[in-house]
Amino acid sequence: MDEMKQLAMTLMQYRSFKERQEYLSKSLDHLAFDYPDIYAVLYREIKRRELESNDPNRIAKWLSNPAQNPYVKLHESLMMVKNSNIMAKEEFMYNLRGMLNQTIKNGTNIEAAVKICHLIRKSSNLKIFNEKLKQLIGQVNQLSNTQRHYIPKETKPENIWRNNFRPPQIDSFQRFNFKSDQQQHTPVWKNMLQSTNSEAARGQPHFSIDCYGYDHLEMIASVSSATTVRNSQTPITLTIVDQGMDGAVAKWLHYLKLHKYQWFFNSLNYLEIVLIDEDNIDGFIAKADRNFITKGAQKKICISSKTLRDRPQKLNDLLLKLDLEVTPNELCELVSYMRDILHYPIPNKNCVVGDQLQQDIVLVMEKLLNQLLEKLGLVHSLVAQSLLGMSINKYLECTLLIIGNQMFVKHQIDKTMMFADTLKYKVHRIPRNFN
Repeated sequence: MDEMKQLAMTLMQYRSFKERQEYLSKSLDHLAFDYPDIYAVLYREIKRRELESNDPNRIAKWLSNPAQNPYVKLHESLMMVKNSNIMAKEEFMYNLRGMLNQTIKNGTNIEAAVKICHLIRKSSNLKIFNEKLKQLIGQVNQLSNTQRHYIPKETKPENIWRNNFRPPQIDSFQRFNFKSDQQQHTPVWKNMLQSTNSEAARGQPHFSIDCYGYDHLEMIASVSSATTVRNSQTPITLTIVDQGMDGAVAKWLHYLKLHKYQWFFNSLNYLEIVLIDEDNIDGFIAKADRNFITKGAQKKICISSKTLRDRPQKLNDLLLKLDLEVTPNELCELVSYMRDILHYPIPNKNCVVGDQLQQDIVLVMEKLLNQLLEKLGLVHSLVAQSLLGMSINKYLECTLLIIGNQMFVKHQIDKTMMFADTLKYKVHRIPRNFN
């Protein structure tokens, strides 16, 4: 213990991250060479804690374990939770809200709560927690860190987690009213299964995903006076800027890490982007009459354009495949494809007539949901790092991408929200098995 404290104090003496990393790297090299058994134990323990921090069931277990300090565990796990693990983040959001409320109400565990709040505020990976818990974090920070409070038995940490974070007993099947996607969303994360003002089909459960928000996922085009297609323009002179697609394409290019070539895509229209291949890309570059695109980037552009071009047929193939039985591995691959393809731009009314693409996407999401529900019905417990657990997290990412995309109309968004709610309801109905 003393040696670890000494290592930490030595690292803190270095002000820059680079210096700390270099010193730590040398220390680990020394440990791995001279004490390989200890290094192996250390590595396995860190790996185990990372897996535990991303498993909602394991999170619930150690938060209810009186033998462990929940504040220390929570602080550590927040540093290890993966940004894409939505289910684990929901579990953390749920427990954080209760913990902060307890601190504010009883004036207990202030120092530990402030430390957790500081981590949330400085970590970019926890930005969504800071946004949704901003008011509570502000109230906690106003409390004096130097105050000493007597902690009555009923408010000790182990009792706080055990008594205040039980799954609520509610009527899971009731009628709700969906909010318009244009309305301001209000965080409503009192508990994991709390109903909100949402309208779904009668007999369907609801879970709120408002606590995560999805403003950062919106594919908002840079609409200006130039985005209106003028009758005087001919299709050959149109560009994605004229079509109001430059914002959506820009987000796609950032996803592909090709955003430095935005100038190239801005010189084309949507159909031309779809048709780019190895045979015509040089002509399109000449049309842009600007700068240079490396051969590696050209190849990546052609591959991505082909993926965009093949998307309608691929969705049709998925619709047929999902009517049959698929293995957990196949299901994970299909959900991964959907998560990837939803980052690709969806054409607006200036590019195509109708919304067949959006309809196909929502239908595929419905069939994927059915497959996930079927697989969930066959398991006794759910592990986040299993194929099924990863598929669920990826599916929920897909729903957020659809909800935040303005190319989907309200009834399609409402339906997608209902899909997410139904899946979450099923997940939380699975008994927690920690063995």
